[in-house]
Amino acid sequence: MVDRTYDPGAQNERTALAWTRTALALLVGVVLATRLAAEPLGPAAVVFGLLVAPVALAILLLARRRYRRSHEALHTDRSLPDGKLPALVALVTLLLAALEIAYAVG
Repeated sequence: MVDRTYDPGAQNERTALAWTRTALALLVGVVLATRLAAEPLGPAAVVFGLLVAPVALAILLLARRRYRRSHEALHTDRSLPDGKLPALVALVTLLLAALEIAYAVG
């Protein structure tokens, strides 16, 4: 018997944890940026937070669904999930950057 360090399910677990960390970091970033920009930008920052924070929370929930789909795809003959979730993360990151630029300029 040969000891193996390779675990065929570990990659999906690590990826799911990375998605969870990313989603939580985005959520915290949106909340903190909204709080920081609330005074100089006023209601626009609050509206930003109210619109983008739920999207960041949705990324967290969608990451769990992506894990389940990836797990099923790896154990059956199906394709892996598409790139919609990474695109959503990129969108939230760009919106967060736009808020910070508005804060810096304003």
